[in-house]
Amino acid sequence: MTAALISGSLNAAALNDDFNYTNERFADLQMLRYKVTGFEQLTLEQKKLVYYLSEAALCGRDILFDQNGAYNLRIRKMLETVYTSWQGDRSSADFQALEVYLKRVWFSNGIHHHYGCEKFEPGFSQDFFRSALKSVDAKQLPLQKGQSVDQLCDEVFPVMFDPNIMKMRVNQKDGEDLIKTSASNYYGSGVTQAEAEAFYEAQKDTTDPEPVMYGLNSRLVKKNGRLTELRWISGGLYGKAITQIVFWLKKAATVTDTPQQKAAINELIKFYKTGDLRTFDSYSILWLKDTEGLVDFTNGFIESYGDPLGLKASWEGLANYKDMEATKRTEKLSANAQWFEDNSPVDPRFKKDECKGISAKVIT
Repeated sequence: MTAALISGSLNAAALNDDFNYTNERFADLQMLRYKVTGFEQLTLEQKKLVYYLSEAALCGRDILFDQNGAYNLRIRKMLETVYTSWQGDRSSADFQALEVYLKRVWFSNGIHHHYGCEKFEPGFSQDFFRSALKSVDAKQLPLQKGQSVDQLCDEVFPVMFDPNIMKMRVNQKDGEDLIKTSASNYYGSGVTQAEAEAFYEAQKDTTDPEPVMYGLNSRLVKKNGRLTELRWISGGLYGKAITQIVFWLKKAATVTDTPQQKAAINELIKFYKTGDLRTFDSYSILWLKDTEGLVDFTNGFIESYGDPLGLKASWEGLANYKDMEATKRTEKLSANAQWFEDNSPVDPRFKKDECKGISAKVIT
């Protein structure tokens, strides 16, 4: 559900019941709660479909963390271990600041702001965090082979605490190498913007009437001085997670709402197994045409704004279903679009003689 829909329903619904729509607040974030209405009216098959698609979405969570920054998963593990296992004073200012920082990491899928892309600074000290890490079971920490806790801290702390290291997840400033100055993890060490742009420019077929989006599902790295792609597929990069996603998608394909949805899910499974970008295009078209089912989903490498070059896509996953009562209200507003246009307070010069509402489904 989009923030706009949550915000819009908050003001209207709050007048009619005592449901607590506001939840926890930390840093610059206000969490909102919303009712998941209509789930009881779904059929058993539809409930299974929602569950399977939700599990498929959960399986890919770490992919986005890793795409947002090479150290994100290790930092999250360090924070979570202290949060769950540390035996010190949890009312202390340092621990309270660690809790806020961890929540921000969870919310933003990494150590950079979810909108601004700037790195947010910990409110706790390095000495506190090092001491806390050394007091917990080292087996729970993301240590490299032969690495000590102090060596882990020495490696990771500059990324967390130095404001000048990986300070922007996505940098778009003119005149700078956007890959080298961005913390996002779509390109390997040593790859420059000029090299990446030349690599993908050379792949383009200008005679292709339906070109694919080159680089969409891969990380570009250097091996022995040569550029090569590591593809995000089952058996490849993020292979374990993607294999689990495929497992749940296969289950979802047995309980789909419509034949079109079944075809779309099977095509997505094929894409995850092969990494073929034309298969991804085929899946996307099938997904777009599936408008009749009550249950819907998003799963895969979709948005490209996490990559400073706009080539590679961030992974995302969600499951939803149509809120039929809210959809009826939306349809009523849409059907009366001309009335709202005629009675709006704007200057008549800017009003349309023919105004049609859009067709929309409200999802939960």
